[in-house]
Amino acid sequence: MDRKLQITGKGKLAIAPDLLIIGFEVKAHEWEYEKSITRLNDKVEQLRQILEKENVDRKQLKTKDFRVSRDTSWNKKTEKHEFNGFQASHSLEIELPLEQSLINSMLGKIATNLDDLEFRINFGVKDAELHHQQLLKNAIQKAKESALLIAEASGVQLREIIDIDCTIREIQIRSRSYDYRVYETENLYEAATPDFEPDDIDVTESVTITWRIE
Repeated sequence: MDRKLQITGKGKLAIAPDLLIIGFEVKAHEWEYEKSITRLNDKVEQLRQILEKENVDRKQLKTKDFRVSRDTSWNKKTEKHEFNGFQASHSLEIELPLEQSLINSMLGKIATNLDDLEFRINFGVKDAELHHQQLLKNAIQKAKESALLIAEASGVQLREIIDIDCTIREIQIRSRSYDYRVYETENLYEAATPDFEPDDIDVTESVTITWRIE
């Protein structure tokens, strides 16, 4: 039976982001189902119009989630859940270049025209696949270096590679989320305008290689 040496190499990169990803959570609450949908759609349309005024294509704003649910509250006297209208929500996301003036102008207009809006910011990398390829190369190189070191220290010889285990997947490179909420008070937005200087995003990838040894 052939003897084997199996090593997992981990590739690491620190990548400078070149995208700003903004996620919006638009909500509407009305007593009637149709009114809640109409109110929600009106808010989303306002958001799209603001983007257009900033010379951003409205089609860049993509839907991530859409839901409508019955809202109820617990009545202690009757010990029953009472109907309290319909809660509609629309989660949307847009990717924009890292331009501070564009972001501040756009979010300023949103703060002026839309109420009770929540948004989150991530930093990302546009060409993630190019970096993924480099990660795989780094992981393979690390595995080879470790295998050579272990083989030399153990007094064995590496022969041919008999297996490579690597997950082929589409990756997205993103930072953690930064959550913001506007309009708690009249002047909150000016104080909370994001002044970003994004750090590099640390990403890793692993490859497991098995050699025959003698």
